[in-house]
Amino acid sequence: MSKPPKKSTVPSAAQSETDEATQIQVLEQRRDWLGLQYLRAAKLRRKRKLTEAERHFLKEFDAARNRVLRNPTAAWKKGMEAVHKGIRLIKILIHERRAEGISEDDDPVLYDANCAFNLAAHHVNEAIICCAEEGNLSACNAVFRDGKALAWAFSRLALAYPEQFRKYAERELTMPSLRARNPAFTCDAEAVIQAVHLGEKNHASNVHDNRTRLGALCHQFIAEYVDLLEAARLESTERAMPGERWANFPALQGNARTWWKLEVKARVHREFERMRKNPLRNPGLWQELEKVTDGGTDSAKRAALEKYCYNKLEQIAGGPSSFSKGS
Repeated sequence: MSKPPKKSTVPSAAQSETDEATQIQVLEQRRDWLGLQYLRAAKLRRKRKLTEAERHFLKEFDAARNRVLRNPTAAWKKGMEAVHKGIRLIKILIHERRAEGISEDDDPVLYDANCAFNLAAHHVNEAIICCAEEGNLSACNAVFRDGKALAWAFSRLALAYPEQFRKYAERELTMPSLRARNPAFTCDAEAVIQAVHLGEKNHASNVHDNRTRLGALCHQFIAEYVDLLEAARLESTERAMPGERWANFPALQGNARTWWKLEVKARVHREFERMRKNPLRNPGLWQELEKVTDGGTDSAKRAALEKYCYNKLEQIAGGPSSFSKGS
């Protein structure tokens, strides 16, 4: 009897596209823009015919990469020199404008300089977070050190300039905060919350610790999903875009089941898959799923996450539940 043909180990085009789409989704979730560039470069090298823009991107990308590979020490030193020079130039510009009594409200150049300064810090912070998510020691130290410094600055400045923070704080569920071993220490949190109007314009602002740790951990990211989706729905409705998928969403109140089917369940599944592949992504939540299922199968953990997340959605939207309570 002839042997059945061996399965090809070469992935099909469809499988490759699926794998690449998953990689892109993970990198975007982590805001790993450099990782996306590496992925794009790899894809372009497999492409037979490139556009002018694609050739330019690949040439620039390979030139920078080869420069680093040839002399890593010289590369990081040159990079730090460029960073310091750039920051110094922007700081001098800001200093000179302020010395003249010029406000960024009246000067587009000063406004752009401040934005450039902030954007540079944002990119550096994102890179540090990506490294910390991989357990990098110096990056984890930086997250703790700089996170504490920023939280302390916010606690002071939110009371000095509350109106400057409100645009963001009104939409956010949580804020930068300091905590001590004693849970009664709040670092004046109540006064800060009132000053910046924290969460007043968030569609799911009543986030709180629930009866279980698992419930509390699920509540925040479900509330974040709800706020994001409700904002998209309202924008589509206001712009009268009937073809836009968000415009087809019903109002949140009393429609937890519909929202769950249309969007939230899929987002919860994506989050579960990311945790399943890397439990360190959210170790507290993964530990609680292990406990509630007695270390059961992935299917059991996914079902538990679904139950708790749906209960959170229902608590926010209101309406009858088909899942059991108790979270």
